Amino acid sequence: MKHKYGINVLYIITKLELGGAQKVCLSLIKGLEQEGHNPLLITGKEGYFVDQLKNAPNVLFIDTFKREVSIKYIFKEFINFLKIIKRIRNIKKVNDHLIVHTHSTKAGIIGRWAAFFCGVKTRIHTVHGFAFHPNQSFLKWVIIYLIELLTSFITTHYVCVSSEDVKTGSKLFPRFSKKHSIIRAAVDSEKFIGAISAVHGDSSTSLRTKGELLARRSFNVGFEPYERPLSCVFGTIACFKEQKNLFDLLKAFHKVSLENPDTSLEIIGDGILRPQIESFIKEHKLTQKITLHGWQQEVMPIMQNWDAFVLTSLWEGLPCAVIEARMLKIPVLSYKTGGIPDVISDQQNGLLYDQKDWPSLAAGMLKISKNSDFQKNLANFHDNLSDFDNLKMVYDHIKLYKEIE
Repeated sequence: MKHKYGINVLYIITKLELGGAQKVCLSLIKGLEQEGHNPLLITGKEGYFVDQLKNAPNVLFIDTFKREVSIKYIFKEFINFLKIIKRIRNIKKVNDHLIVHTHSTKAGIIGRWAAFFCGVKTRIHTVHGFAFHPNQSFLKWVIIYLIELLTSFITTHYVCVSSEDVKTGSKLFPRFSKKHSIIRAAVDSEKFIGAISAVHGDSSTSLRTKGELLARRSFNVGFEPYERPLSCVFGTIACFKEQKNLFDLLKAFHKVSLENPDTSLEIIGDGILRPQIESFIKEHKLTQKITLHGWQQEVMPIMQNWDAFVLTSLWEGLPCAVIEARMLKIPVLSYKTGGIPDVISDQQNGLLYDQKDWPSLAAGMLKISKNSDFQKNLANFHDNLSDFDNLKMVYDHIKLYKEIE
């Protein structure tokens, strides 16, 4: 049902870091505004995008709303819950037919229950990978699962970004199969696809071609600036935390660099594990081989230099960075995690490995670095990425909101 003043959607997410869920959420807000609807956002006051949004009239910040979960601070979590209830009630007074749409696990639990107690009839949650997974203790898995199970009974609809999440949800939650949609987490496809023709003239040219135009490149490794000869460049985008399992990547690259010195690794991201990562780099004498770029809002200029994108995550939904890599015609080497096999087919546009099998991953990286024809064949595979267009994601959400409103 279409209302006179458009669709009123309140998004809730804990932290505005430079992650896939955050990009999706902000893209939806921008897209709905452009289509004449009324999106709002409740979020914490931490993260990369906070400074950009601090004066936005449709963004409501809660200082104590953080991504981390701790039993120690359970009282603070209860206070956050009450604050969100108060905000939703105030919004509901002036916005008829309010929809609450949550992203990320913690915001999803708190936000859906707050909406429930406020009498909001439409409560949607986007699953960017479930928080329970095989790489945690059984007790932790059971606790998180039971909380999600209970919350599923008050969830109107689920949006999934991958088929793997649909399988998991349908298996573990009642009626999940009847109240879900797959809407891909999209990226700015025009920007990324356009970069191919701008750099190479056409999409069939290997990324390595650009390197032939340059003699040397300068980088900041996280320790000191330096110059190095061009080499086979591997890259990844990841926050420095347990989920991304970066030490498997570091171990694999160390093995590769010993067998082929003409290789390098670039990492876009940052986080709490940075000291340990820097220690690994120094200990294994990789300071001249590994670049730590930190967080970057514009990743494309860096990614364009990569010969392969490598991901060693232990749990995921479907990372936007994988889509961005394929839009730039970069082969993807990854563990078979979450929805990544929805996009990456082994030996076609990338290479897939079982989780924690970093020696096999290293062998694949080594093959890429030594066989340019193999790299080109993977790079130039014709992907169908139409579902990952940003505008399609926005329109699919608007259609969903109208159908279940």
